[in-house]
Amino acid sequence: MTKVVITGMAICCSTGENLLQFLQSLKQGRSGRCPIPLTRFDTSSLVYRNRSGATLPYEEIEKFARSDDTILTEFAINVIQAALVDAGLDTQKMYTDPTDVGVCIGTTVGAGYSFMKFLKGKLDLPNGDINTVLKPCTTGTIAGSIAKYFKIQGPVSVISTACASGTNSVGRAFDLIRQNRVKRMIAGGVDLFSELTFSGFNSLQALSKDACRPFDEDRDGLMLGDAAAFLIMENIEEANARKARIYGEVCGYAIANEAFHATGPDPQGLRAFASMKGALDRASLKPAEVNYINAHGTGTRANDIMELAAIQLLLGPRMKEVYISSTKSMVGHTLGAAGSVELIATLLGMFYDFIPPTINMRRPIKGFEEVNFVRDHALPGKILIALSNSFGFGGNVASIAVRHKDLLA
Repeated sequence: MTKVVITGMAICCSTGENLLQFLQSLKQGRSGRCPIPLTRFDTSSLVYRNRSGATLPYEEIEKFARSDDTILTEFAINVIQAALVDAGLDTQKMYTDPTDVGVCIGTTVGAGYSFMKFLKGKLDLPNGDINTVLKPCTTGTIAGSIAKYFKIQGPVSVISTACASGTNSVGRAFDLIRQNRVKRMIAGGVDLFSELTFSGFNSLQALSKDACRPFDEDRDGLMLGDAAAFLIMENIEEANARKARIYGEVCGYAIANEAFHATGPDPQGLRAFASMKGALDRASLKPAEVNYINAHGTGTRANDIMELAAIQLLLGPRMKEVYISSTKSMVGHTLGAAGSVELIATLLGMFYDFIPPTINMRRPIKGFEEVNFVRDHALPGKILIALSNSFGFGGNVASIAVRHKDLLA
């Protein structure tokens, strides 16, 4: 089977509206947390556990609404264009045969942001336009519109597996290239959280009352965030033929389901362990070769302890040697984009020789004090083999294994 490499990346999120800004913020351990503006939605109700999120500026989001009812389509296209430029590809024609290229996006909220705008407007009628709902705003249409814009005629799909969507989109792209069904894929995730999303997580008491602090003994919940993050994936022959810069190799991917609970994880972490082990097995790698894990790390009571239990099953005594961090502490939980955001963070660390941090951690979870958590700011270091985890609602679990470009045979 052919090797699959990453040749281009782009991101727009609360800590960086482009890849360079995101890289600098990642190294500094900068938080994207800010108050949610009233122009977005009203958070003054006492039922809310907090009034903040890792949001993009309201104007940045609303500019897309002028030409795109879904908002996500134009948002994603802008970030994909930047990823193609980063890969050194023509943004209007990246192929000889349009069937050799595909696109796979992950999203959880889909067009929910624009749908909530419609509902609120219709209730007191200033902006209520029934055409907003009647126009095609489904997630499938978003992916189809992206394919149409870039004139892509290869496989196009949308994956909505809760918090694992962004990882699953990259994993599906990996499978398609590895099986020689396409030569190149655009893969990633896009989501903007809405009042509905915020209220839903609040009702689950999953939102932090303060800052998101993954793997902290006093953690009390997550922080929601906005993001679009996309990667250009190619078979190595295509990349080498055009002398492309390679960020790293996607070498393994696994997906599973806990079949346990709609929102809560299996505390034993057995399927999360199987997901990580499966990704390594597909890459013909051993757990002893892993030296960094970008954890799902939401900052919720149940998820963090489950993930550490799963990592302990995978690594055993080596757990104290392997770097572990959660970048959600900075960019928030970006839902369908989370997996692709975190994979980009991992690949940036791998390419530029640093270990991404977790911020806001004051004292580790009891029993895991000796774990090699990276705190507050990036550490210099070489990531050779890494795992990026996404463990979502509905029991959806997925892991991707990536390898340093210097290890490409």
